[in-house]
Formats: sequence, structure tokens, C-alpha cells
Amino acid sequence: MDKSLNGLIRWFCRKITLNELASIVVVLLDILSGKNNDFDLKPEIESKSANYRKFILDDLRALTEPPKTVTQKLDWNQLKHDYFLKHQKELKPVKRKAGSISFSEHCHCEHCGAPGEYLYLNDGRKGNQVRCKVCSKLSPTERVRHASKAKYYCPYCGYSLFLWKENEVESIYKCQNLKCSHYIERQQNLTRQEAKERRENIFNPNYKLHYQYREYHFSSQDLECARPLMETKVDLRNIHNSYHTVGLVLSLFINIGLSSRQTREVLGGLFGIGISHQTVINYVNASASIIAPWLDKSMPKPTSTAAGDETYIIVENQWHYTWFTIDSETRAICGYNLSDNRGTKPALATLYNTFGSPESNAGKKFTFIRDGLGSYDAAINAYNQQCKVDIIQGETVVGLENMDETSSKYRRFKQLIERLNRTYKFHTRPRAGFKSLAGAICMTTLFVTYYNYMRKHTARFNTPPLQLDALKGIQSYPKQWEKILQLAST
Repeated sequence: MDKSLNGLIRWFCRKITLNELASIVVVLLDILSGKNNDFDLKPEIESKSANYRKFILDDLRALTEPPKTVTQKLDWNQLKHDYFLKHQKELKPVKRKAGSISFSEHCHCEHCGAPGEYLYLNDGRKGNQVRCKVCSKLSPTERVRHASKAKYYCPYCGYSLFLWKENEVESIYKCQNLKCSHYIERQQNLTRQEAKERRENIFNPNYKLHYQYREYHFSSQDLECARPLMETKVDLRNIHNSYHTVGLVLSLFINIGLSSRQTREVLGGLFGIGISHQTVINYVNASASIIAPWLDKSMPKPTSTAAGDETYIIVENQWHYTWFTIDSETRAICGYNLSDNRGTKPALATLYNTFGSPESNAGKKFTFIRDGLGSYDAAINAYNQQCKVDIIQGETVVGLENMDETSSKYRRFKQLIERLNRTYKFHTRPRAGFKSLAGAICMTTLFVTYYNYMRKHTARFNTPPLQLDALKGIQSYPKQWEKILQLAST
């Protein structure tokens, strides 16, 4: 829900009582059904033009060197011979007047190589430009070539890019050439109304016309996903209860999706095990810290196509986000992350966790299906910048209906990640929000373990997405957790 609309509803609710709200709901339902037409509604905002500025990255990469211009090299001796054949006389050197401005005797035509005796000044007393009598082309008298300090160049026109904007995440370079083919093409695509707005305000920021290149700045710490803390309140090696009790706690808390207090009640009512809900939380956090390193090492890479999405969770009464990626063939979770924002950093960290480093994927191609969140575009671009050839190809599926060809083609992959989000919500809903981000990370780590190695999937013939040899023949959930803890501890 839009924040402005949410604020309006909060303000409105403060002005009325509960009974008045119930009466108003009846009137609103009549308005929605069309029974009551006495109220005028605000007209819907017209859809923005396709040219309206969106977070869309230019496809071509910026050049790191200026493009080399290839000119045809003429031979002044051959041109002199052609002149003789055509006019039946020799082409004589330039006759200079007494007192005329001279130039360096080492100067020559840069087009055909004619020596200085065939050159004459073309700009009077300035003495900076000469014209060749042989090929009739212009050359400078003293060419002073300054090394360009530009870092990037436009791939369309070769113009040097200037640093336009910069922040802690990225530096944006922009081409300011008004004769750039990329700029001219986008300018011609504007409607009459849009072109009029541009003429009235040439700095109108609503339309992106110039080529832009984004250079991202990320440290190794920025690329690390959120994981459980290694130091916990409880060391499972020194607990008074058995590992079977820990397996029961994880089975009820993770597999069944009970809260810590519900888990405490079930353990006491069914198994006669008396522990507090805080002990349940301590066992969960300690188990997550043990399993997390093993889970990352065992995390599978996508085969060729993966889908990614982020879903909402509440931590300390604030929105936070859980990022998942799932493989289209094995249905296994290939990467996960948690963050307090939906920016480029957590999105890129999730890609690194899913696909590995770009250097390890040289020569490979992956297709990544996601929604229209701009952070995915930036993350994919930042990932591909590390190699000469793009490794990840992003495909966007938006909305609930297939309004374009891409959505129709990749909708089935997007539905996989949406179904995973609903499963995850089933396990987070009993918590009614987390008191700390650390608790959410521990629960999510154990959920990924359960989903990949324990939860039976109908598309996988009622087997988990990933099968461990150590779990074959073990049907009991507590025993499976005990075995996984044993594998992770070794």
C-alpha cells in the first residue's frame, strides 16, 4: 500500500469511532458495487508514456578507450603522377612570397604525406593550419595531442562521458553530445506533447534521452549475505537435554511452523518435556549458527534458469525483506538474504550468493527471472560488469496478467518463486513479527535447510529438491535434524 494512502487512512480513523467506521464501510461497498453514484471519485491517472523516465539501464557498455578513426592513407607521389597524367604537366611546389609567414620545415600533410614545400598556410597570420596542394586537405602545422582524461566513452558516438552523479553505491557517467545517434533516436521517439515540454524546458528530468553508464562501488563486505551469529547464548554440546529434544524443537518450530510458546506447550503436553520458550529460541539460534556455514557450502548453483523475488517480514515493527532465488529444474533454493531495504546492495549480494563470483562463471550463461524492482536491474548490471561478456540475462515479469511477450514466456518461472514466498509466509506468520533481525535470520536459515532437504515436493515425485545420502531411510523429522546437525558439526 502506498505510504501516502496509508497515512490518509490513519488520519481518517483517528477522526471517527468504530461504529461510524462500520457504517462508512457499508457506504463504500455500495460505491464500489455501483449502487450509490452520489459521490464523485478522483479520476484515474493516465498511464505514463513509454518514453517517461524509468529506471532502465542502457544495454551497451561504455568504452574504456576512445574509438579509433580509420582514415584512408593517400600517397602524395601517386597523386602527383595522377595529376601529370590528367594535365600533362608536373605539379610544382608552392611559390611563397617574400616575407610570408613560415612554418616548420618538418611539417607534412597528415593525409597523403606531402612534404612542407607543397603546403601553404590556410588561416593567415595564425599559422595553425595548412592546406595541401597535392590532396587539397587540411592539416595542422603543429599537432598538439593531449591525452584524454576521460574514463569512459559513449559506445554510440565515441564522445567522452562526464561524471554526472555520484553516491556511495555508484557513479553515473553521461554523454552530453547532442549529435549522438542514441540521443537523436530517443528524441525522435518523443510524442508532440513531450517534444513541446522539452522545448519549453530543455532540462526536463522526466525523460531520459542521453546515454548513461553506471559504475558501481562495492566492497567484499557489501557482497556478504545476512547470516546467523557464530556466538550464541547456548552451546548445544553443553545442554542438559538430549539432541533428540533439539530435533523435536526444530521439527515443531520450523517444520510445523509453531511459535516458541506453542512449541513449549506441545513439548510439555505431548512429550512431557518441560522447557521455557526462551530455551526454544536459544536452541533454534544455536542450531542455525551451526548449520549456516554447512548450508552455504552445500547450496546448489542454478542449472540455467533461476527466479528471484523479495518478500516482506516485520522486524521490531519495521518492514524488512527476505530475498530468495529458486532453481527452475530442481526447485531448490539457491540463495537467500535478509535486509532492511530493497536497494542494490542486498540484491547484488543475493546474486553473488546464488551464482557465485563472476570469475567462476566465465563462459557461462544464466537467465534470471524477477519482477520490475529496479534494484535487480542495477544488481545484474553490476554483476556483469566484472566480466567482458554478460553472464546473467535478466527477464522481467510484472503484474498478475501477461501483458507482454516476456511475461507470457517466463510467467511459469515467476510462479515458482511466488509459491515459495507463500510457503515462507506460512512459517513466519505465527511469529507475528520478529523482535530482532538476528532471530529472523536464524529462522530463515533453518527454513531453507528444511525446504531443500526435508520438505517433500510434488513436482519432485514427493521427494525433497535436494537429497542427502545421510538422510535416506530416516522418516522422523527429529532424527533428520539430528543428522543434519551432526553433518554440520563435522
